Amino acid sequence: MPPALALSGIPLPVSAERGLTYTPTLLGEHRRAFSGWLRSSERREVFTLAGNTGPLTQEEARAYRGLLKGEGQVWSFEDGLRSHAFLSPSAMVGNVWAVEAVGRFGGCMRMEAGASVTFPTGFGAKWTVAYWWKREGTKDRWKHHVHRAGVGLNVNGVPGTSPHSDGFLVVDGAGQLAQGAVSLRDVEGQGALLVDELVALPWVVPASWVAPWHAAGEPFGAPYPYHRASGAALYEALPVLGRVGTGRAVQWWEGGVLVLGQEFDFELQER
Repeated sequence: MPPALALSGIPLPVSAERGLTYTPTLLGEHRRAFSGWLRSSERREVFTLAGNTGPLTQEEARAYRGLLKGEGQVWSFEDGLRSHAFLSPSAMVGNVWAVEAVGRFGGCMRMEAGASVTFPTGFGAKWTVAYWWKREGTKDRWKHHVHRAGVGLNVNGVPGTSPHSDGFLVVDGAGQLAQGAVSLRDVEGQGALLVDELVALPWVVPASWVAPWHAAGEPFGAPYPYHRASGAALYEALPVLGRVGTGRAVQWWEGGVLVLGQEFDFELQER
């Protein structure tokens, strides 16, 4: 069963108690002429969706706040090697460039065997790096890698994790990003590597995101920081920009342990 609401394939929790509200905004106006006739210059109608997340752990709340606010960097490689926020590589070894029309969603990054590229994201100890990849010239399907700090590598939405070294992200001996930068490196002798939809987030995504992120098979953003909102609560998918509202501390018992978390209000404004 599809979730009530999802952003770029990531299910967004909505409190059943408070529900989801739909506020329309008319682009144009209705008014009466001196003769009394009602005139309309309305061009279209857009919606603002508002709801509440319900109780979340602190880690989940951090992740959903960042998702709604559009934090982090996303490279679609449609306009070269710049991210949506114009972050370009700070270092490259070997041949690395953006190519058109051969990626998972359009353009992608091509890395020759043995090449590496570094993006100066400046992250701290908590981060997530995800990307789609395949070998050039093969009939293999695109694979989805999600690297999570302190957790490891998830492949194609599978819950179990592998070492970061099984992917292409470069980490140090402590499993952290060197100087907080996202570096991808291809091993030599394996043929050119194609990378699409590189996503770098300054938080550790919850385990519950991994499977639906892969299953959705859609770009992360519309484009980022906008999202494609979808789900059973919508008649059709909408491009939206998120906004975080007031939060409240909540607590509950779970497995005999008192958990202190939070809930917060949010808005999704249609573009």
